[in-house]
Amino acid sequence: MNSFQQQPLRPPGAAPGQQPGGNRDQQMSKGPENNLYSQYEEKVRPCIDLIDSLRALGVEQDLALPAIAVIGDQSSGKSSVLEALSGVALPRGSGIITRCPLVLKLTKQEFRWAGKISYRKTELQLQDPSQVEREIRKAQDVIAGNGVGISHELISLEITSPEVPDLTLIDLPGITRVAVGNQPHDIGLQIKALIKKYIQRQQTINLVVVPCNVDIATTEALSMAQEVDPDGDRTIGILTKPDLVDKGTEKGVLKVVQNLTYRLKKGYMIVKCRGQQEVTNKLSLAEATKKEMMFFQTHPYFRVLLEEGKATVPCLAERLTTELIWHINKSLPLLENQLKESHQRATEELRQCGDNIPSNEADKMFFLIEKIKVFNQDIEKLIEGEEIVQEKESRLYNKIREEFKSWILVLADNTQKVKNIIHEEVSKYDKQYRGKELLGFVSYKTFETIMKQYLEQLVDPALKLLQKAVEIIWQTFTDTAQKSFGGFYNLNHTVQSRIEEIKTKQAETAENLIRLQFRMEQMIYCQDQIYSVVLGKIREEIFNPVEKPPQNLQSKSSLLNDPPSVSSIVEIWVHLNAYFSETSKRLANQIPFIIQYFMLRENGDYLQKAMMQILQEKQHYTWLLQEQGDTTAKRKFLQEKIYRLVQARRALYEFPHLKV
Repeated sequence: MNSFQQQPLRPPGAAPGQQPGGNRDQQMSKGPENNLYSQYEEKVRPCIDLIDSLRALGVEQDLALPAIAVIGDQSSGKSSVLEALSGVALPRGSGIITRCPLVLKLTKQEFRWAGKISYRKTELQLQDPSQVEREIRKAQDVIAGNGVGISHELISLEITSPEVPDLTLIDLPGITRVAVGNQPHDIGLQIKALIKKYIQRQQTINLVVVPCNVDIATTEALSMAQEVDPDGDRTIGILTKPDLVDKGTEKGVLKVVQNLTYRLKKGYMIVKCRGQQEVTNKLSLAEATKKEMMFFQTHPYFRVLLEEGKATVPCLAERLTTELIWHINKSLPLLENQLKESHQRATEELRQCGDNIPSNEADKMFFLIEKIKVFNQDIEKLIEGEEIVQEKESRLYNKIREEFKSWILVLADNTQKVKNIIHEEVSKYDKQYRGKELLGFVSYKTFETIMKQYLEQLVDPALKLLQKAVEIIWQTFTDTAQKSFGGFYNLNHTVQSRIEEIKTKQAETAENLIRLQFRMEQMIYCQDQIYSVVLGKIREEIFNPVEKPPQNLQSKSSLLNDPPSVSSIVEIWVHLNAYFSETSKRLANQIPFIIQYFMLRENGDYLQKAMMQILQEKQHYTWLLQEQGDTTAKRKFLQEKIYRLVQARRALYEFPHLKV
């Protein structure tokens, strides 16, 4: 078997201080008593155990965990590398061998070899390494079916042994370009989609396995890694099969491993694992490790890589452990925040799903009372402008207030129209309605007719304002009902019907009152004390202007030389502006008052009363509380999710590296 003795911890990418020959043997002979081993046990093992425990809880269903994913083209030597690291034979052969993601958890313990394979609801203890290959094939057949199909479902293989490194890897299917035999025609796309699911995560270190005897730039695995990690921040290249390199191409391989050809920030390593002939000849992994060491020690080109700590499986194991620990520590603060946010979202979703439905009638009544109580409280908060909103959302009052601003703009626009009334228009009304008044006297009928005309033009904008407000309030109320009762089709439908009925009735009442308001405005009335102040202000603006007089008066310079005309027309113009100014102030508040009272305040009050009336229909409780088909399943899913997230947050909280 292999013997992976732990080395001093160092930053990722630093070359292990190993020397070939005697120095390595001397280091390995020190055993677990070495203080470096104690340092390792104290700092390294807890990190890997933490992530493995989170993965065992199923947290990876909810968010990405730090991991090392192993990818490679078919026949790249990927399985051989994993065999060398794990000390067990994995499925081999031609075609697609890895058909499901395999989580390979290696734990170094000073006990005898032990293994465990887990998938779906199956958990099998393994007593001997020879069982591994058979059980993995069996698991793949159960999950992906007999044949050549693939699945995204995980298989977990745990191996505990004195001869393995502390490491967790995820083995992914080998990349294939063309379907052969009875493989699905799109098998290549399926495999790429599965691989991309893992390697695109920022929490994943991508271990790309490439044979030495191919052009590295043409490998699909490295191309996929570059696509999701263009700067090479998360990618490590592993070169295999150095014994198959053609004579004369060794320097090219050397340049690749020394990161001079296809640059990756984390660089490359090179290993020599068992070939197919050696497997057939039953060469043990321990013997293969010795042969690998001898190969690099005696190779005229590659021995320098051994000296640099970039060659052999033991060096690779140490490097991967160091990388994984560094990556885990780097990811922990983000992971802590993600767990918290995911927990909060799941808790809110579960709150919306509500509790399990009681079985007896008395409990159903209390259950329904509580649901309606919460809904009525939400409606009351909307009425009072105190509801809680998410970031970038606005409260209901703010949405309505924005529409009320448009009403102010309508009034301002009409005020400007009144100011721009020209001489001809006033003259037309003067000639039509003037009675026995002498020239120069103001015709009240002319003033009244013009004023009524402009007030009438405000009716449609006011009703449009009402309609917009009705739509906003209705949408908010229905969304609130959906949030509270969405899991109960009959109850939700009943509440939505009540909302619609009350809205229609209240909108009709509000429209009638708005129309009544404008019919009253046709009376043309203002308190003398108020009107005299406004009138004086308008006169002051015209006859003692700080700014230039209105354009229409400037352009009629001939009128200013005609005292009788000026007296009559300017006087009407002054009264029109004074009255419309005061009326606009009244309408600016009155129309929003009507809308708020009938469509928000009274609408909400009636809705809350209607909800209480539902409680009187005791014979309908069971019918009202029938859940949507997926609500029960969703509640169970969320409860399980919250449980594992709580356990994960507790594990993270108890992890010493996160404590101040």
